[in-house]
Amino acid sequence: MAGVAAAAEAARGHGVRTVLTPAPARPLPERLLAATDLLVPNEHEAAALTGRSDPYEAAAALLERVPEVVVTLGGAGSLYAARGREPVAVPAGEVRAVDTTAAGDTFVGALCVAYAEGRPMPAAMAWASAAAALAVQRPGASSAMLARAEIDRLAAGVP
Repeated sequence: MAGVAAAAEAARGHGVRTVLTPAPARPLPERLLAATDLLVPNEHEAAALTGRSDPYEAAAALLERVPEVVVTLGGAGSLYAARGREPVAVPAGEVRAVDTTAAGDTFVGALCVAYAEGRPMPAAMAWASAAAALAVQRPGASSAMLARAEIDRLAAGVP
């Protein structure tokens, strides 16, 4: 954990935005959270970190420690909260899941791409949700992850 905190601090020191997925959920050092721009827990990790089972309450509690939070909610989508703003929920599209192993990692990876490109967070979350929706329709973990063109087509509503 000390190495993760040092890496986050180094990134922050060079003006790089930092994203942390706290998996598996466990207490996080304040120095790591102080160097985190965006925290992306799933709903279970958010509850474990805050003691609050309601995602909105958990997100609000996490905002006391980091400036932005995206709580993933599985098939229900995701929730974005930022200091000084109203929370925004982004629904997930309905798909027939074959294997959910890669869903969270795919969502976070795609979210990071969209975040780095400067997309507004609700749009970034919708794009990441499209990526996760595609991934759960395939078996496996890394083999279920996909190419950007596939995500773009689904996000645009093109079959």
